[in-house]
Amino acid sequence: MTPETALGALDAAAAAGEAPLAIAETALALAVLDRVGQGAAAPDTRPCLEALDALVAAVAEAEARSVEPAATLAAGIAGRLGYRGDSETYDDLANADLIRVLERRRGLPVALGILYIHAARARGHGAAGLNVPSHFMIGVEVLGRHWALDPFGGGEPLGPDDLRARLRRVIPDAQASPAALAPVSDRAVLLRLQNNIKLRRLQAGDVPGGLAVLERMRRMAPELPELVREQAGVLAATGAMRAATAAIRGWLDAGHGDPDSRRVLEAQLAGIGSRLN
Repeated sequence: MTPETALGALDAAAAAGEAPLAIAETALALAVLDRVGQGAAAPDTRPCLEALDALVAAVAEAEARSVEPAATLAAGIAGRLGYRGDSETYDDLANADLIRVLERRRGLPVALGILYIHAARARGHGAAGLNVPSHFMIGVEVLGRHWALDPFGGGEPLGPDDLRARLRRVIPDAQASPAALAPVSDRAVLLRLQNNIKLRRLQAGDVPGGLAVLERMRRMAPELPELVREQAGVLAATGAMRAATAAIRGWLDAGHGDPDSRRVLEAQLAGIGSRLN
């Protein structure tokens, strides 16, 4: 995958909005752009595409063995191929880079979730990320029944009691609420993946690296006010006032946002402008 093709995948995500995407391929495009942005050559993604095909084949093999339908993803991806959550080096950036996740068969919940979504859809099942905070999970529809899966924990289907127990690990007194179990768009899943990289880079003091991730996030979702607000805030904190101003002005000039979000960005712009004078 060339950098130009990868950028095209991000533009396709922006155009799709909330519609389904080729989610694994778009995650690979993000990984390619991250490598190139760090000064490396564009990696050969053919082994990654072969690894994605192997995921689908492993799930198909589990189906052929008459594994319980809801458990075929876990049987193929975690059981046969050994993909699992990396609890030992959780904060390693490799866990959010889909190329490295496919190589290591280890990753963050959201990275593994992308692989499960890809394999489920390839086998004709409905699948999407769920709006669970802190710990990413997915929902799948198999033969008309709906299940929640925790890819980081091996992908086994979760009944109501198990799901409440998982939710309580991240949300005290949590219930299997409609809000927590609402599906989210593929683009939202990819932004969550990128957010993991962005936060780790900024926390490590790698401001250029964090800003590069934010730029890719904005390319996928140019209309989101929270992204330009954060980008401008990081730029302003580094003293790049003119770049911060340009980011907000560009967003406003493009006509993005509802009146409330525009007022917030206009106020941020005024605050940055006062520091320029």
